[in-house]
Amino acid sequence: MRALAYDAVMAPLGWVGLNAARRQLVEGLSGRVLEVGAGTGLALPGYPDSVTSVTAVDVDLGALTRARERRSGVALLQADAQALPFADASFDAVVSSLVFCCVDAPATALSEVMRVLKPGGELRLLEHVRAPSRVLATAQDLLTPAWRKLSGGCRLNRDTFRLVETAGFRVVRREQRLGGMGEFIFARRP
Repeated sequence: MRALAYDAVMAPLGWVGLNAARRQLVEGLSGRVLEVGAGTGLALPGYPDSVTSVTAVDVDLGALTRARERRSGVALLQADAQALPFADASFDAVVSSLVFCCVDAPATALSEVMRVLKPGGELRLLEHVRAPSRVLATAQDLLTPAWRKLSGGCRLNRDTFRLVETAGFRVVRREQRLGGMGEFIFARRP
């Protein structure tokens, strides 16, 4: 039921730009791709033909069941971003959208992403993040405790960009949107 509710909430956001942002997130990728926190698979239809394989993981088995309907040929696996069950240097790219706000130990998850990426491999994130505006950031801080309970752990005020840098990735592109409350982060494993 949570998967259906998630899709219902995401549908209007998709119509106003989130679907296009997800397509932009995966545009130009190639090789073996891991999608962390795939949820119900909303990004799966957008992968280009240059991607030879997609492996999608999520902690929610119900969401993965729904994701199976979105794209054939995807390997779906129930797994936690904080303990990825893959060998070192297994993937050419790792993609994640609207996930790192919910991960309890994002530094651990980013360390795992670094481990499973090949040297030079690409990390692509689409996240909502802590706003650069002091007023908006304060509002996020005030709303986060209640929002976290309602949304299953989402933190509106996480500074994901700083976490990516601290994890040792080399950021090659950062594009802020929605007054800095949303952003693309494209980075590479050194």
